[in-house]
Amino acid sequence: MVSTSARLLCFFIAAAIHFDGAQSAKILCFFPTASRSHVLGTQALMKNLASRGHEVTMVSAFPLSKPVKNYHDIYVPIEDAFGEVMASFMQGGSRNMIKFMPTILRASLDYNNFTLNSPQFRRLVEEKQHFDVAVVGWFMNDFVLGIGSLFNCPTILYFSAGPGGLNNLVGNPTEVASVPHLFLGNKNPMKFLDRVKNTLITTVDSVLVEYFKYRMKVYYDHNFPAEKQFPSYNEARLNVSLVMLNSYFTQTIPRPYVPNMVEVGGLQIKAKPDPLPSDLQEWLDGAEHGAIFLSFGSNLKSSNLRQDKFDAIIGSISKLKQRIIWKWDTDVMPGKPANVFIGKWLPQDAILAHPNLKLFVTHGGLGSITESMYHGVPVVGIPMFADQDTNVAQVVRDGWGVAVPFDELTEPLLTSAIREVLENAQYAERIERFATLYKDRPQTAMDLATFWVEYVVRHKGAPHLHYQGADLNFLQRNLIDVFAFLGVMVCLVFKTSAFLLRHLKRKICDGRRGNAADKQKTS
Repeated sequence: MVSTSARLLCFFIAAAIHFDGAQSAKILCFFPTASRSHVLGTQALMKNLASRGHEVTMVSAFPLSKPVKNYHDIYVPIEDAFGEVMASFMQGGSRNMIKFMPTILRASLDYNNFTLNSPQFRRLVEEKQHFDVAVVGWFMNDFVLGIGSLFNCPTILYFSAGPGGLNNLVGNPTEVASVPHLFLGNKNPMKFLDRVKNTLITTVDSVLVEYFKYRMKVYYDHNFPAEKQFPSYNEARLNVSLVMLNSYFTQTIPRPYVPNMVEVGGLQIKAKPDPLPSDLQEWLDGAEHGAIFLSFGSNLKSSNLRQDKFDAIIGSISKLKQRIIWKWDTDVMPGKPANVFIGKWLPQDAILAHPNLKLFVTHGGLGSITESMYHGVPVVGIPMFADQDTNVAQVVRDGWGVAVPFDELTEPLLTSAIREVLENAQYAERIERFATLYKDRPQTAMDLATFWVEYVVRHKGAPHLHYQGADLNFLQRNLIDVFAFLGVMVCLVFKTSAFLLRHLKRKICDGRRGNAADKQKTS
């Protein structure tokens, strides 16, 4: 028989585990993204918070495949928002992001607005649900920040990349002279011409941010009108308690952060990977020559590949002795080689963790590069759009991968790149060094993110974290008003001094002339 005291001890230990930090809280996660990979980190965080006894409500287009205790999914179907754009990339269409920016902005505004006004989400409002904090997935959707006021709770932002356009929300310094823009890549240190480029890119980006704000204010005023006592759009943008970034300085570069902007890169990665499905486990276990994972991520569909590019990939991998795992989005792959295993949605993190996995052929998305780095798997990168070019370029500079431009992709080029990485030991050696750096932290990304969410709940939004620099306008933040004032003061002092000197000189000269005249009269 277990004694009463022993049962009580077990109860208190369990309570300490589940309620370490914040007491059980009601957490809303609003993540209206059409990209499944972007939501994975937050999903992992919400599942962890649910396991600690918090009640989580997750609004997204990607519900969990298996229900989790204390975790409630609200599904809003927006996952095909970028389907046409992504299909054009796989056909070799233009990947100029400046050209596509208006399309991406319009789609982002539309599907965020659709989610915000969906019956599924409005039901939470109509039922007057109470939440202790709202975690919002950010991507060109500042106007949804009225959610904090809607539920009268603090707001936390999560972005699936580095700070970028989030700096001005919390007053984080941009540091143009030393921190390269996302589109410039992780050049550290920057040379003179790099700093010139960085200045120009950052200036253009700042203009775009102002344009985005202009567009978003219309959506904000419609959804959170002032006549219903909602704060202004600018006030809502500054009412952010915490920003979490899917980045880590050993993967990018060191840069300054204010206290309420924290790096939690790698949230989706498990130190102990989930078990693989039995067929996939057998496929990898039986790969006596090793295995290669091939994936273009969650947005790009391999079945949309232009025929010549598909033929080049098939021709290359079919001649390899390694077993291939290819993320393929339909049930059948035409001409599938015997050494290829296909799956619509594959557990990427667990696949990369398998000891027989020797190479990752990837589009170079940040999540894929991060998981590959963590598990020590070198890559062959075929970047397609956005930050993928700079992500793969950084891998090449760091020496743990090779790039194959999509437009230049041929069977001989891809085969050469794969063999180069597989047969040259330096790639595996280099990635092990970066994997060690990435894992060497005082606490895991999950523990850090969990602490900060509970911290914001405990301290009712933690207003003491707010950096006063966020409240300054452009002139104040860059001391232009101060320098203008000092310039005026220096000018006034100079003018006054010059006037006094001229007046004094005139007095002295007049005195001398008077003395001279007196002497002449006397003589």
